[in-house]
Parts: sequence; C-alpha cells; structure tokens
Amino acid sequence: MRQSPALLAFLTAWLAMTAAAQAANGDILAGVRSRGYVTCGFRPAPGFAYSDNTGRLTGFMVDFCHGLAAAVLGDAKAIRTERLPEKPNEFAAVENHEVDVAFQTTSWTFSREISHNIQFTVPVFYDGQAFAVSSDQPPGPLNELKDATVCVKSATTTQRNLEDFILQNQRHWTVRLFKSYDETLQAFIGAECNMMTTDSSALVTSLAKYRRPGDNIYIDPKLISHEPLTPYVPEDDDNWADIVRSLIYATFLAEENDITASNVAAVRDNGSDEMRHMLGKTPGLGSRLGVRDDWAFQVISQVGNYGEIFERNLGSSSPFHMERGANRPWNHNGLLYAPQFQ
Repeated sequence: MRQSPALLAFLTAWLAMTAAAQAANGDILAGVRSRGYVTCGFRPAPGFAYSDNTGRLTGFMVDFCHGLAAAVLGDAKAIRTERLPEKPNEFAAVENHEVDVAFQTTSWTFSREISHNIQFTVPVFYDGQAFAVSSDQPPGPLNELKDATVCVKSATTTQRNLEDFILQNQRHWTVRLFKSYDETLQAFIGAECNMMTTDSSALVTSLAKYRRPGDNIYIDPKLISHEPLTPYVPEDDDNWADIVRSLIYATFLAEENDITASNVAAVRDNGSDEMRHMLGKTPGLGSRLGVRDDWAFQVISQVGNYGEIFERNLGSSSPFHMERGANRPWNHNGLLYAPQFQ
C-alpha cells in the first residue's frame, strides 16, 4: 500500500520527537536507535570538519562521528550533522539535546565543564596556542617583539591566554578582537594586523594556501598553552559518555597494536586475548555498554585506527602534512593512552 506524503511526514516527525524525548530522559542510545542515525555537532574548520569538492562533510572530527555511528548502529554512514554556533553559545546545542555529541575543536577546561551541563570525554587532539607572524624576515623570539598588532577571536581561552602572555612578558602589543575565526583570519591576511593567534593546528590548516614561498607568513613553533581538544556530550547520560570514550579508546589501542582497517578481521580471529575481547570475538564487552559485541570491530573496519584517521585528514595523506607531535601512541613517545580492554 502506498503511503501518503502527509503520513510519511507525520511518522518522520513522530520518530524525531520520540528520539528527542528519550535523549532528554537520559537515554541517548535509545533515541539514536529509534531515529536510525547519530546527530553530531561541528563547526567548520579545515582538516577537522569541512566540505570537500563534492560538498560532502569530511575531516578528522567527522571521522570520529562516523566511528560512533559504526559502533552503535553498525553503519558509519548513519550520521546527521548540525553546525554549532560560535562560542560561548555552542554548548547549548548539547545541553538541549539538539545534538548527541559535539566533535568540535574545543579545549577541555575546568570552567567549561562546571559551568555547562556537559561532560568532556577523551582528548582526541593535543594542541597548543601559537602565533602566526607576517614579516619580511623570520621573526625573533615572541617575547622580544616590541611593536605588534595581534588579531584574535573574542570570548575564548585564546584571548585570555594572549592577555596573560602580554602581561607576563610586558609587551606593548595592540589586540584586535573579532567575533569569529573567519573574521580574524581575513583581518590577518588583509594586513590589518601583523600577528594572529589561535591553536597551532588551526594556524597550519587555515593558512596552508597562504604560506607559499614569498608570502612571508611564519608560524612560530613556541606554544603558550596546552589545548586538549575533546568531544563532549550531555552530562545526564553516563552510559552514552562511556560509549563515546570507548570508541575513542578503541582507535588508540588499535593503532598501538598495529591494527588497521585492512587487517582487523585477521586480528579478531588470531590476535591477543585483549584485542579479541575488544573486537568482539570474545563476547561480553558490548553488552556492558548496550551495544553489539563487535562494535569496536565495526569502528576499525569501517573508519580505521587513530593513525589512519589522522594521516588522511591532517597528516601525510592530506594537503596539510601536519606532524603528529604529541598525537602519537604512548609507545611512540606520544600522549595517546587507553585503559586495557579487559
């Protein structure tokens, strides 16, 4: 029997309202299953969340959203995306259950977690605040630069870190504030200021097309802060937070143990006891989270391990060729570390 468009519209709206009600009652997983997709919040950022040449949203953070869908639904493509507003308003979308999770380039801070009804999960990218300098010659040490006009986005930890740096180093710099990063970037490119500051990763990705030979744009390697970029979820659903954490940890452990999308099936059958447990060959782990036992297998087989996600979006296989730095497994002198899957 053919269903009318009005009936289909009603059913779609009813399912959405049911899922929203379940999420508001602290059962986000039930809401996701009811509607059939995970809703992830992003804000556009080159390399992290951006539209490719075909208009498809892609990037480092987007891949973690795909991984979450693979974990809870078995289908990495089962996602919907919502654009988050600028800080400080971005947190409301998660607090109000408009999105299930924010995979955003947002630093985990004490004040943010206690001031909003959210909980941060696991840092997926260890960053730090840096400076881009427009100069005819390589600039000297930052704390020795006398005259500078610095562009920075307002109402951010970036602005506060800049103000602290100026005070501590007694610099007589002029600070220009902008409401969005795009405005900040365009002001710097348009020579309204000779310095710009934000997370180092954002400088590398957003300035990539401007840093050609002769463009005289330098990114100073000195970091003035530590910025753990961390997905966050509503604070009223601990199981959902555990699922997101477990997804991230699984990508860490897969890389640490040299498990990739291409060999994960073999490792599931013949790997160590811990890896066979994580990948679902030994049952029981998934039921504790309310998902299938092969959830981690679905993540790695459909999306890849952390290193694969990093390299194709930010690293050697991307236009940005970003160094891994601290974003390596602990056994390769990095900060990526996960508890045992036992």
